[in-house]
Amino acid sequence: MKKLLTLLILGLVSFVLFSCNQTDVANPNKDLYIGHINIVEDTLILDEVEWITDENQDRITELGLSQSDMPNGYYINNPSTDTVSFKIAEDTEYNFVVLQSLSFYKEGEDRNYSTTKKEEFMEFLNNVYSDKVVFWVEVKDGFVVSIKEQFTN
Repeated sequence: MKKLLTLLILGLVSFVLFSCNQTDVANPNKDLYIGHINIVEDTLILDEVEWITDENQDRITELGLSQSDMPNGYYINNPSTDTVSFKIAEDTEYNFVVLQSLSFYKEGEDRNYSTTKKEEFMEFLNNVYSDKVVFWVEVKDGFVVSIKEQFTN
């Protein structure tokens, strides 16, 4: 009876471990991502990057970076073109900096703009070089709950 119970427990543990995908095992609690984004209908496609600043001295040394690689005080490391996708929630919060005239922006308003209107964010995305802009993406239960532009002067 003891052997049967041991085999049953080992089988159950093995099933649980092998049924998890590599992303789940590598990042079991990851819910904050940074990268370049694209939105198609209700899906966000994220090309994850690594945001490296002067505070990341070990990583700067590891990558062989110098100050000339970081003229604005940061370096975007994007070693892979792999992407991940998430569904966008209806109440996703979009935070970005308005640097040009957009139909929803009124001159004199705070340029740090926050909205839950996807169409406003899409207008913003269509007017910036989205492959150059980096966003923080917060995901909860598989849905995007917030997108925030990483803005540096």
